[in-house]
Amino acid sequence: MSFRIRIFALVMLVAVTAIGATAVLTLQLTRREVSQAVEAQNLYRAEIVEEIQRYGRVHGNWPGLNRLVIALSERTGLHIRVQTRDEGVVLVDSDIEAGRASGPVQPIAYDIDALPPLTVPTAGDDVVPVEFYRKAGPAPREIFGAAPTDRIFGGTPMLVLRQAAQFRTGLVLVRCLNETMRTEPALASDKAPYVSAAQLRMSPECTRRALTRVLTDEAWHLSFWDVYAQCADNRRQGFANPAANSKERSFCLGQAFHDTVVTSSAVPLELYLGGQGQVGISDFGRRGLAGAAGLVLVALVGTFLIARQVSSPVRRLTGASQMLAAGQLDARVRIKGAGELARLGSSFNSMAEAVQQSEERQRRLVADVAHEMRTPLSNLRGYLEGLSDGVIEPSRELFVSLHEETMLQSRILDDLQVLALAEAGDLGYTRTPIDLAELASLSVTAHRAVAAEAQVALTVDASAPAWVSADQDRIRQVLGNLLTNAIRYTDREGQVLVRVRAENGEAVLTVQDTGVGIAPGDLPHVFDRFWRADPARQRATGGTGLGLTIAQRIVADHGGRIDVESRQHVGTTFTVRLPLSTPASAA
Repeated sequence: MSFRIRIFALVMLVAVTAIGATAVLTLQLTRREVSQAVEAQNLYRAEIVEEIQRYGRVHGNWPGLNRLVIALSERTGLHIRVQTRDEGVVLVDSDIEAGRASGPVQPIAYDIDALPPLTVPTAGDDVVPVEFYRKAGPAPREIFGAAPTDRIFGGTPMLVLRQAAQFRTGLVLVRCLNETMRTEPALASDKAPYVSAAQLRMSPECTRRALTRVLTDEAWHLSFWDVYAQCADNRRQGFANPAANSKERSFCLGQAFHDTVVTSSAVPLELYLGGQGQVGISDFGRRGLAGAAGLVLVALVGTFLIARQVSSPVRRLTGASQMLAAGQLDARVRIKGAGELARLGSSFNSMAEAVQQSEERQRRLVADVAHEMRTPLSNLRGYLEGLSDGVIEPSRELFVSLHEETMLQSRILDDLQVLALAEAGDLGYTRTPIDLAELASLSVTAHRAVAAEAQVALTVDASAPAWVSADQDRIRQVLGNLLTNAIRYTDREGQVLVRVRAENGEAVLTVQDTGVGIAPGDLPHVFDRFWRADPARQRATGGTGLGLTIAQRIVADHGGRIDVESRQHVGTTFTVRLPLSTPASAA
């Protein structure tokens, strides 16, 4: 399996496992949270409603409610949201107060009314008409004193109005105490008489101010009787009748009380409950923790295995490269598998092999150049020393031999320079349209004299033109090298045939001889520098051993190739293939 596919498979495995585990844990936690939230709501709902209602009764408004809601949320573990009933303005959200995002709540709203309950009896023996109470003026002067029992002020309606006045007076009193003495602006109790004796004695001025404000508010008193009377009219009950229904009478007194105290009480609210949404480690449970641990273990094991597969080949590559840089050219990497890293190791081995071969070729080149030049230089040195010492008599033949040795050294140096330029890509070419058939005929004509002297028949078969775009001098140099070698290695009465033809979009030039041939084991070295099949014969004929190497480089630079086929004692055939073109396109 490819390394890339293994990485992809591991990542996908971890991703799918993580998504699945997350989905399962989320579903499990959500289900548990909903269940716990429902249980907590059933357990604490009445308590929360009662606490908030009592807060509203004793304060008469909602500032400071956030402290109570935070305490209730911490004690019950619920998400508590309180908002106004009419306008839906959120007053307190326990999640926001705790500094976290507001979580979901149940869509069920619980009403919260801060109205104080009516605690006096609402079913008495009073038979005084409502109109009489309205003419009697405000409620009793002693709001917080003993309950009135006289004929005028006695009876249940007056007691109900007295309780409403106590609630309103108490709220005015505690707010005055807060302004003057910085006390808590809260009633002592949510039941009548709402204020304590200590609060009444704390500031006589505030007490007087509160009593005066309530007792002198005739409109507020009259509103109580108006509601009471209207309720009686709507229910068609005559309270002057001694047989008035006690139940209906109690209902109207309660409605009058509530409509009177609502002007002083806090606005009604709605309560929403939900889970806090906080997840701890313990919430995952054993199976959740085991799944998370398994996921982490799979990721760690997979990462370790892949890291090991990556690091091991990288370490081997690092070690081999260090050895190669230190001069140990035979350093290779042991290859395992067939993935990307294996191909990288194979590429490194190929590079190391090329470096080693290049180094060996360079060493062989230096050795071959030294060897090729040692013999001519030794000959020149010996003859020159003999002439200097008078041991050898100067003669024309001697000077001709010395001149030939000097020319051989010059040819070796010229060929080395041409080869170096060709291998470096600096050998210049002047491409022109040339007919390879005509060029072959001219080269054969130029070598006929040499072939005749060696008693070798040299013929050419180039009847049809074969146009190529090439450097005429360099191609002539290639032909010259091939013809020189063919004539040199062909015995007397042998034949050398040069043929040119067009074949499959290529101009094909073959030089075929009937010479001694080349052994199969030597064929791969034909184009190597200074290689010779017969060293003694080549040196005797003055060859440098670089002609075929230069020919191969020139042909390759022209986009072609040169091949060789040979059989010992039968002959050798060199084939040059160049891209074919028309005269116009070549130009």
